[in-house]
Amino acid sequence: MVNKYDAHGNLCPLRTRTGNLCPQLCVSDVQLCPSGLGDDGCPDGQHLCIDGSCSGACGDIPARKNPCGCSFQYPPEQSKDLKPCMAFPVVTIDQYDPNNIGKTTEFCSDKFNISGEIPFWGQWSATQKLPENATVDNGRRFWSGSECPSAPKYRYTYDEPLWIGVFSCVGAEALILLLWVSYKFLRENSVRRMRHRESGFKAATAKTMAPAAADVSDKLEGKAQSLDDESKTSKQSSSESQDDEPVLQIKGFKNDFLGWIGFISVLLVSVGWIVWIGFWIGDYYGTLGAEPDTLSHYNSVLLDETIIPIWIFAVCWLVVCCQFQKRIRNFFRIECLPSEGTYVQIERELQEIKVGVKASKLVAFAKRVEEGFSRLTRANFHVQTCKIERTPHTKRRYFNYMCTQYVFNDATSQYAPYNFDLGTTNAQLRQHADGLTSDEAQLRFELIGRNFIAVDAPNYLMGFVYEVSTFFYLYQIMVMWIYWYWNYYIVGLVSFGIIMVSAIVKVVVKVRSEKRVKRMAEHEEECRILRDGQWQTLSTIDLVPGDVFKIEAGAHVPCDAAVLGGNIVVDESTLSGEPLPLKKVPVRNDQGTFDKNGSSKINTLFAGTTATQAMPTTASDGSVSEPLGLCLDTGTHTLKGNLVKEILFPQPISFIFDEQLRLVFGILILYAIIIFVLAMVFYETQPSAAFIYAIFSMSQLISPLLPAALVMGQSVAASRLKKKGIYCVNLPRITMAGKVSLFCFDKTGTLTKEGLEFYGGLCVRNMEDRIGTLEFDPFIESFDALPNHMRSAAATCHGVAEVEGGLRIGNPVDLEMFATTKGQISKNPTPGALDTISVENLSLDIVKRFEFIHSRASMSVAVRDPRDGHIHVYVKGSFEKVKEHLDSTTVPDDYLYAANRMARQGGYVLAVGHRDLGDISVDEMEHWTRDDMENGSELVGFIVFKNMLKEDTPQAIAKLKRGSTRTIMITGDTALTGVFIGKQAGLMNEAATVYLGDIDKSGDISWIDVDREVNVDQSVVDQVIDGSADGDIELAMTGKAFNYLIEQDQIRNYILYTRVFARMLPADKLTCIRYHMERGITAMCGDGGNDTAALRTAHAGIALANNEASIVSPFSSSNHSIESCVELLIQGRSALASSLAGYMYLICYGQTMTVLKTVSFYFSISPNQNIWIYIDAFINTTLSLCVSYSGPAKRLSKYRPTAQILGPQMLTSAMGTVFINYAFVAGAFGWLYSKQWFRCNEFDSGDLDIAKWWLLADNYETVILAIVSLFQFANNAMVVNFGYLFRRRWYRNYPLLFLWAVYISINSIILLADPNWLSCRFRINCGSKSVLADKYDLHPDFYIEEYGNPIQNNIIPTGSRYELWGICIGNMVATILWQLLVALYPVHSLTRKKRPLRRLQVKL
Repeated sequence: MVNKYDAHGNLCPLRTRTGNLCPQLCVSDVQLCPSGLGDDGCPDGQHLCIDGSCSGACGDIPARKNPCGCSFQYPPEQSKDLKPCMAFPVVTIDQYDPNNIGKTTEFCSDKFNISGEIPFWGQWSATQKLPENATVDNGRRFWSGSECPSAPKYRYTYDEPLWIGVFSCVGAEALILLLWVSYKFLRENSVRRMRHRESGFKAATAKTMAPAAADVSDKLEGKAQSLDDESKTSKQSSSESQDDEPVLQIKGFKNDFLGWIGFISVLLVSVGWIVWIGFWIGDYYGTLGAEPDTLSHYNSVLLDETIIPIWIFAVCWLVVCCQFQKRIRNFFRIECLPSEGTYVQIERELQEIKVGVKASKLVAFAKRVEEGFSRLTRANFHVQTCKIERTPHTKRRYFNYMCTQYVFNDATSQYAPYNFDLGTTNAQLRQHADGLTSDEAQLRFELIGRNFIAVDAPNYLMGFVYEVSTFFYLYQIMVMWIYWYWNYYIVGLVSFGIIMVSAIVKVVVKVRSEKRVKRMAEHEEECRILRDGQWQTLSTIDLVPGDVFKIEAGAHVPCDAAVLGGNIVVDESTLSGEPLPLKKVPVRNDQGTFDKNGSSKINTLFAGTTATQAMPTTASDGSVSEPLGLCLDTGTHTLKGNLVKEILFPQPISFIFDEQLRLVFGILILYAIIIFVLAMVFYETQPSAAFIYAIFSMSQLISPLLPAALVMGQSVAASRLKKKGIYCVNLPRITMAGKVSLFCFDKTGTLTKEGLEFYGGLCVRNMEDRIGTLEFDPFIESFDALPNHMRSAAATCHGVAEVEGGLRIGNPVDLEMFATTKGQISKNPTPGALDTISVENLSLDIVKRFEFIHSRASMSVAVRDPRDGHIHVYVKGSFEKVKEHLDSTTVPDDYLYAANRMARQGGYVLAVGHRDLGDISVDEMEHWTRDDMENGSELVGFIVFKNMLKEDTPQAIAKLKRGSTRTIMITGDTALTGVFIGKQAGLMNEAATVYLGDIDKSGDISWIDVDREVNVDQSVVDQVIDGSADGDIELAMTGKAFNYLIEQDQIRNYILYTRVFARMLPADKLTCIRYHMERGITAMCGDGGNDTAALRTAHAGIALANNEASIVSPFSSSNHSIESCVELLIQGRSALASSLAGYMYLICYGQTMTVLKTVSFYFSISPNQNIWIYIDAFINTTLSLCVSYSGPAKRLSKYRPTAQILGPQMLTSAMGTVFINYAFVAGAFGWLYSKQWFRCNEFDSGDLDIAKWWLLADNYETVILAIVSLFQFANNAMVVNFGYLFRRRWYRNYPLLFLWAVYISINSIILLADPNWLSCRFRINCGSKSVLADKYDLHPDFYIEEYGNPIQNNIIPTGSRYELWGICIGNMVATILWQLLVALYPVHSLTRKKRPLRRLQVKL
């Protein structure tokens, strides 16, 4: 029993109490009221009214205001004539016993000279004994007020007009839905019969690919017959990437008038639920009538019982609408065949890409539950409804989806993007040089659509609407209605503000990112297009495949195009990350295969790049070739379009962090249900109040800041990376970078300098006259001492070009080689020559050139030498590839040995071949293929360059390896050069033994010891893989060996033991990255040239590109140093650690809040609303943001941060903190109950209505709970701030440290100081003014509402305040020590050594 025994077990003495203790006196005639408490107590001209007040007009006061009715809706007949006397003045009663009402009424009778016996209200048959001097006969008097019996509960009869209207609306909606479902069932019967009749029939399914040419409809072919022959070669063709495209499920729908009615009714009902809730909340505050609770007949309990089911029904309705918001409009349309509908609903299954360690059984179970729910509700599909439109001329049906136009093909009954095949050979493309007619262009424009990638980037307002329409924010906002109810609107407004801030943060980050993509994707300008044989100035939007257009310097390339004429220089940094401008040359008029993404890149312009120079060329007959392009692909069919689609519509990536977050939310929901049940148990006498308190607790358990916590950490990291010159277009990849364990590098331009240095040449002896034995001369270091053909080859066999201003562009090897010759490129080449090179007082005319392509690893030129008039062919390239085209009789036996020897020393070795064609005309060579020109060449020798390492590469590699990151080289260079650079860079030790794998003549893989040049048996290599080999041994392999092991399905055994992958084509690099990604989080760094696909595919690709807006990979760095890779990992680890810290803080916040709530339930207490505002609006919001601002560590730790929310470290840290906080709350209350000043002054909620929560703060229990919790809330942020491995040390997070000190100081002042303005605002350590004046001689000049507890204060004695402060400080110290000693450092480190987690074990 409350207040029965003191701290020593003695009965509590009765205490003196001052206040309005006398009950209400009700009389049948006011003349029976004590003197001064009837009409005689009112001012002149006023009378005592039925509500106990004095007024001159009492007739307007309703009878229900009469306290003598005891709040009965229908008072008994015996009470209807009773009237109240004035309220008795404040009295002081010694040894006041609240349980002995008879003693209280006796005291009041004596105090105010009330004679006679007065029964209590309801004792109607009791004998009435009036005073002897009473002037009224048969008068009656009763004590009422606090002694009134409980009024019977009023129930609605539901025949009230209000409820009749509500039920009519609900019934009408139910009827509308029932009629619509029946009507829809009948109308869609034909579609269902078709599904049943045709086995395997499903809603029309299309792949994002164009149908084959044979599927073109007869109608379309008929129209095509009117076009010229060139147009007929352009038909629908299959997309090259069709296997990678998602499968779309397409359903057709038609509008229906009844459906409109049904849909509008759903909208109206949805709005109606919100309005209906607001309607009742307005009644609670009295905004709908003269007084509160008008609609519930002035019964607050009935109002609670009314609004709760309304709220529940509204939540259920809105949750269903939210879950199916993308489908609900089509539910109210009639389904039909896609070929007949006016709308199509497109569903694309979202296949998550799982990244991270294998999930535990519990996480896997949670995932299965979620997947089951997703399958049931089809939540794992992206759903979009598109309007069907028709093309103006051909009247073909189409819609736009994912920035792409889908056209209906009558032959296949499918919607698909249309494409035109202009040819597969150079000659076929050349046939389109005359451009299109207007009719052809119009037809293609209708089928292909606009050459414009329209990115639907919402503005901030619409982005905000989309964000808050998600389930999480719907849940939070619906809870706010309960906050705004119950006079809790101030806390509700603060919480609503926090929710809005969280949403705004996410929206700003997201919209800025989408607008950045929009700026990169959308482009329109004027260009000159050849139509009907005439040049017309049109918009780039009008371009279609087959159009011929002029290329102008400074203009953006509007589409993927083949170069038909002129010499073009383009800047591709925004697309591929290539830092240097590239030269583009016209396609040849031959039968060579045209592959824009492969061997024909040199002839291809890509959309989104910039033509920095466009110059005409002059043929031998004097004709001028203007810079022209043939449009190949437009819109999203271009390389740029594909990249933009990957950014706008990515497949969702599920990190282990996200996987476990689902389980965490599940656990929190279960925990919230437990809290809900506890509230219902503790408040069983008032279930409606218990329900509302439980909703409060559930809302605070799952913080509205949770979604913003991760985004904030990523956003802060992106901002820091930008300051370092590293730009990010995909924020979630930042935290993924924090778990990178494998880092792959390109060599040239990445690990080594972009440029090379000429080293010398190794030429065949007697090369000029071929007399004597074939062998190499000694190595020649001077370029001038090289033979004539070697010097001529160096001067001409390259792709160097000069742009305006004299800047030379081209491959770094070519640039260095040409610079060594001291030659000059003539600005006015000889007519008929591609280029004229002036060198050594000679003018060499390049009359034919085959550019370098990766598949052949070589290039060749035909040069007319004025000295003999002959045309000489020079071939240059990798020594392995060039050897295949050489006359074998001119190749020394030690060819490969000599080349490998120089490569082993770090040389970049190129073989040079020569062929003298004699005095022939250029026309004779016009149709020569590459093989025709190169085959039969004679070996001149090797020209060697040194690939110099960047100065900071070894240091950066060492940092990565110290950070437990395995570094790998994937290069197109020779294996021996790669091994040499790998050792120099520190990828492997200088003294390491390297086994190189390659394919031998028999077609099998063979291994060789690079240093000893001896064969290595396969069994020895197997020992390296299984870890039983002795010594420091590394593996390297060529691209041929790599592909051989893939064919044999053995590559996975070698992938983590191979340090250098050499002679890798771009496709090989991509495959290699994918195999690494199977084994761990993989990053890739390259210059963006031939690494584009690998950079995009890797978990964290970083391109060393000049352009901030590069979309080649998630990250791009303007600082061409792999120190950027180190910085990326540092920031990634910091962002991941900060995100987890932010989540942990908010989880600890929720746990602390639930403890506070649970204890409040138990004692039926509640802190003052200013405390809730202080916690939510200040402590929680500001500290959770400051946690994200913890700076990154200065260097990489040998450990990576955990990404597991349910991992040992996170559980140890969070659960330890939570249980310590639990223990100190329990200890604080144990301490409280040991205090003599508290016992006998305990809070007794039995006399209060717990729905009036503002009366539940004025007690000692609330003080203890609030103070301890305030210290815990503030200290939780400090606990998660520790950890210097991935973030700066705790004392370097200055914003958090400052706010933590401020909040701890405020809490201390509230507790330790004497009653003051701040503590009284929080109703802590304060009291009524009269008590402060009488007991503490304090006379505050600020307003203090009277305290509701018997002692009129909750002031803790000074000594006890310091004891409680010590408990709070002890709580802080205990959680900090737990974090430092157990969760982070000694204990955690020891456990990690003794029982390490099963992580990826690789040689660094």
